[in-house]
Amino acid sequence: MNPLKTCHECSYIYDRLKQQEETIAQLVQIIASTNRKVVELHNLQRPIRHELLPEKPPILTSKQSSSF
Repeated sequence: MNPLKTCHECSYIYDRLKQQEETIAQLVQIIASTNRKVVELHNLQRPIRHELLPEKPPILTSKQSSSF
C-alpha cells in the first residue's frame, strides 16, 4: 500500500467529515431558531385563543370512564 495514497484518502475523508459536522451544526442552529419562534408564536397566540374559543368540557368524565 502506498503511504501517499493512504494519506490522501484520509485527508479526503477528514475534509468530508469536517464539512458534514459544519452542516449538522448549521442545521441544529436552524432547528433551535425555528423552535424558539414556534414557542414565541404559541405564547403570543395563547391569550387570543382563549378569548376567541370557549374552553370545551372534557370528552370523558369520571362517571363515563369508570363504566369501562
